[in-house]
Amino acid sequence: MLAQEIDFHDIFKLHPTGMLLLTADLVILDANDEFLATVGRQIEELIGRNFYDEFPKLPEDSCGGPRWTALDEAVTSGRRESDRLLRYDLEDPYRPGVFVEHWITTVAQPIRGSDGHIQVIELSLRDITPVIDQYRELQREADMQLD
Repeated sequence: MLAQEIDFHDIFKLHPTGMLLLTADLVILDANDEFLATVGRQIEELIGRNFYDEFPKLPEDSCGGPRWTALDEAVTSGRRESDRLLRYDLEDPYRPGVFVEHWITTVAQPIRGSDGHIQVIELSLRDITPVIDQYRELQREADMQLD
């Protein structure tokens, strides 16, 4: 199969890792199905919107300001950056105003055009909430055995 025969947009949309495409000034261009399922949103709600208007930064404990994120670092450095594990609660799409605990990691990858400038930023998101839940359950079981 030749590259010309592959629909790369279909691959992006169906990829099992949540992905979002942004402009260099953080306007949302596209999101794949996994990203949308993770955040409980529809593509129409996000396209053309600023990323931080839709997904506000979490406050940073130490200085009270917004936490510097992998996305911020990637825009500034022009290099691939990743976040450590972080809790980012998302609003339940079926219960407005109710937020559900999520644990995620992200990777932000600037993609440069032929002129060397950042054309697109790919933000990958992994929701590892099920892993955290499993760990907590194992910890509860271990604690019960000690009692």
